[in-house]
Amino acid sequence: MQGTKRVAAAIGILAAVCGALVAPAFAQQRSRPAVAFPDGPGKDVLVAKCFQCHGPSMWMVQRQDRRAWEATLYRMVGRGALWTEEDIKAMADYLGSAYGRKTP
Repeated sequence: MQGTKRVAAAIGILAAVCGALVAPAFAQQRSRPAVAFPDGPGKDVLVAKCFQCHGPSMWMVQRQDRRAWEATLYRMVGRGALWTEEDIKAMADYLGSAYGRKTP
């Protein structure tokens, strides 16, 4: 029984150490991208709603028009995102203007 308690205590300590090492990296990652994005209406909504799961490279690499961004956002709702229609409109408008397809 004491062996089990020692193993459980060791696992708890290991989990705490790992959490202490990883948490600052995630906090830093979440705070950085908002600065890199161009300012505009909908930016705050995007940062607050999407950066819980995604990093900034997703939007910077993927170029879509507003309708395609809106479809992507609705797919996220289908996967469990809890957003209002106003949130989706604001984010799609922002992404369409900031990260839309560039014409050649």
